[in-house]
Amino acid sequence: MRFTERELTAAVEGVARYLFAATRPPWRRAGVDAAWAALAPIDRYNRKSVVGEMVLPALQSLPERPTVGSRPEFSDDEYAEAAEAASRALLEHRSPGAWDKMPERRRRRVVRTTAGLTRRAVQAMPVRQDPDDLVVPDHL
Repeated sequence: MRFTERELTAAVEGVARYLFAATRPPWRRAGVDAAWAALAPIDRYNRKSVVGEMVLPALQSLPERPTVGSRPEFSDDEYAEAAEAASRALLEHRSPGAWDKMPERRRRRVVRTTAGLTRRAVQAMPVRQDPDDLVVPDHL
């Protein structure tokens, strides 16, 4: 599916923040937003880079859903198919034959995790606007 740059940026940042919060100890999860803001820019970049490598190909593999005024919605099967295609491509790019060598149980776990992160990325996207209804202010 085709997404705007802003949608993809919001998706990657949303998943990176989610994983940052999930990896913090339970007694330190209260101030996640402040802790995220306190991270050095290079640390935030590294987290976003890793998330983008995993989530962006899966987002691109989703079927086209033109929606205006809401976020696109996909079924569990569509998320799983996109996650499997993206995970397979990533592993095959790094090491040819790696996907086929991986045990079936681990493959299912990778697909399930990637599908979950892709779902979270779509939820983190802003609501889509109608490009034909764009109003340019007079002062521009």
